[in-house]
Amino acid sequence: MHLTVYEQAEIFYFAFVFGLIIGVWYDLFRLLRALGFNSKRAFIMQDIVFMSGSAVMCFLFALVNVNGHFRVFVMIGHMLGLFAYRFSFGMLSGVIFGIAGKAAAVSVNIGRSISGLLTNAAGKIKAKIKKRKSNQVYS
Repeated sequence: MHLTVYEQAEIFYFAFVFGLIIGVWYDLFRLLRALGFNSKRAFIMQDIVFMSGSAVMCFLFALVNVNGHFRVFVMIGHMLGLFAYRFSFGMLSGVIFGIAGKAAAVSVNIGRSISGLLTNAAGKIKAKIKKRKSNQVYS
């Protein structure tokens, strides 16, 4: 399949934009990790899903734009787009996700504290009701 220089440039541009989309796809997993889904098992599963999803998306891109042929400039476009996203907006999103992760951790800790207080209060109320019922039986 012969492509003109103009077609190659156009496909390279689309591959670059598609690389930006893959960067956004990666940011979804960064957000999950910032929110606390960062155990070893979660990392492995997230990486598998990211790599598999990216491979399928890149294959479909190549299938649609270059009839499934492997073109080096397409892969370079994908990588440049991903790196451009990662080292521009991706840097900012990393900071935002870090703040969101810390806010989520604080919210969880506050929720745990409130839940503990409510559980203790409910236990005390239950004990008082049980004590009253036992006193009423013997009265």
